[in-house]
Amino acid sequence: MAQDLYELLELDRGAAEGDVKKAYRKLARKYHPDVNKDPGAEGKFKEIQKAYAILSDPSKKSKYDQYGIADDSPGQQGGHGDMGGFGGFEDIFDVFFGGKRQGTQQRGPSQGEDLRYDLELTLEDVSKGVNKNISIYHLEKCGTCHGGGSTAGASKSQCGHCQGSGQLKSVQRTLLGSFSQVTTCHFCSGRGHVIKNPCKSCHGKGLEKKKKSIDVDIPAGIEKGTRLRVNGEGNYGEMGGPAGDLYVFITVADHKYFKRKGDDILIEIEIPFTQAILGTEVEVPTLEGSAVLKVPAGTQPETSFRLNRKGIPHFRGIGNGDQYVKAKIVIPKRISGKERQLIEDYASATGDSKCKNIFDRVRSIF
Repeated sequence: MAQDLYELLELDRGAAEGDVKKAYRKLARKYHPDVNKDPGAEGKFKEIQKAYAILSDPSKKSKYDQYGIADDSPGQQGGHGDMGGFGGFEDIFDVFFGGKRQGTQQRGPSQGEDLRYDLELTLEDVSKGVNKNISIYHLEKCGTCHGGGSTAGASKSQCGHCQGSGQLKSVQRTLLGSFSQVTTCHFCSGRGHVIKNPCKSCHGKGLEKKKKSIDVDIPAGIEKGTRLRVNGEGNYGEMGGPAGDLYVFITVADHKYFKRKGDDILIEIEIPFTQAILGTEVEVPTLEGSAVLKVPAGTQPETSFRLNRKGIPHFRGIGNGDQYVKAKIVIPKRISGKERQLIEDYASATGDSKCKNIFDRVRSIF
């Protein structure tokens, strides 16, 4: 007695179409000869195929449910020969990957492409935040046909090549059987219809390139490489689909004086060696204007001073970084006779008038 087809697929009698397909996928993966090398796996796989070929066909399933028999001869299985219930390549893909391939459905409205804009800022822009007006070119709905693609009053007709489905189906016969392949109709680009009298402005595309000015708010403290999204300012979608987004990529130009390190800024200032010795006050530039820095007497070269909260605002946070001022002690390359005499007098007073060699210095330590 032939085994019950529902039992082969591990189903209850009268199972719905979705349950039949789900069970078949599970068992086909388990017993496929390329996956399961156990003896008997190939025979089990063929039985599962035959069961699925019958129970997935509404008319055959109805006959089997009523009389317990169904015609499963090769000539009655949709012309697929030895494929034993596979509806061509698409069904194989469906079983092993859980879904149909993309691009085989009739095209409908699709979202437009995203656009990129590179915006260079100054360090001053970054420190305070700024609003920038930028100009872009993007695709908008055609103003003449309002996105329809045809001239006023012209109608669209069904594509005669795909009969309005947006797909072209071809059958390829091989030694392994017949394979069906579905591709997007290239005559109508998957739309299912053709335009007899295309709009002269957009040539039937429904979209045209236009220039647009957009205001972009740049928050204070933004960093190089940050990407800002402006919703809905990309290209408009085909067939009335929503517009994509505009992404603004931020770069920051090098500053003449300042260097940025995180939210801190660095600057070097030159201080005459006399002022470094005696101490002084100097005016230091900041991103907000200027500040007075007190340089204590005896300041050494490369000393760094910190100006609290004079740096970059924390991006989307509270407070600022600091500004660091590095002192570069300037020693004159040329001096006058009077200046030389004064320096020699100083050297004599401090005992530095005679230069000691390195051995003398080492001996003096011990």
